Amino acid sequence: MSRVATQLKFFNKISSTTVEPQILLNAHKYSGLKLMFQQQNHNGHMGARKFWHEYLPTLQFYNPDLQFQVTRVKNEDKKDASVPCTLEILDKENAVVDSLDMRNKQGSEIMQELLEKLEHERVAEEDIVRL
Repeated sequence: MSRVATQLKFFNKISSTTVEPQILLNAHKYSGLKLMFQQQNHNGHMGARKFWHEYLPTLQFYNPDLQFQVTRVKNEDKKDASVPCTLEILDKENAVVDSLDMRNKQGSEIMQELLEKLEHERVAEEDIVRL
């Protein structure tokens, strides 16, 4: 596959084929999302990593005015479960409005819980970008 074809495939994955996060958030109500999880998969952080990798790029694509803060903590100790695995919803003053515990959840579960907590609207079919 050529480099251009690879880039187009990646762009379309972000903009059109990952359907769940194709939402618009009210930029007057929310300032963004704040994620914190481990770099490694142990202690129930695999789903958080999947959410970050699979869903967050599409959320960012359709909500460019919002900030998405991601903190990945390096923790080599597999028995140390003290690193938080959280997703926080921030209001316009950057205060936490609500939060999700992402530990031991799949990326799709995290996305569904986030959709339940956020006021949002779906991106109209004609506004979905495809190349």
